[in-house]
Amino acid sequence: MSTVLADIEEELKFCQMSVESESRLELVVEILQEISSKLEDFMLKQKLTEGEMEQAKSLYQKARLLLHRAQAILSIRDKEQEKFLPKRV
Repeated sequence: MSTVLADIEEELKFCQMSVESESRLELVVEILQEISSKLEDFMLKQKLTEGEMEQAKSLYQKARLLLHRAQAILSIRDKEQEKFLPKRV
């Protein structure tokens, strides 16, 4: 289980770098949604040690925060792009 959590931590590092650089955000949103779902399943269905549970909770919070930031950036980007689209009559 600790190797799975370590892999998730590495994926979160990639996602954090992408959010900070505002690149590949659509991919990041998908990855973060998958990570959040996976961590929820682990916390609910797996018998984790106290340390693993704390690590899973911490990773889950980080994933949700990054997901929120990525979605906010995408929303802002979409609104900015709408300004440059021709208006429909």
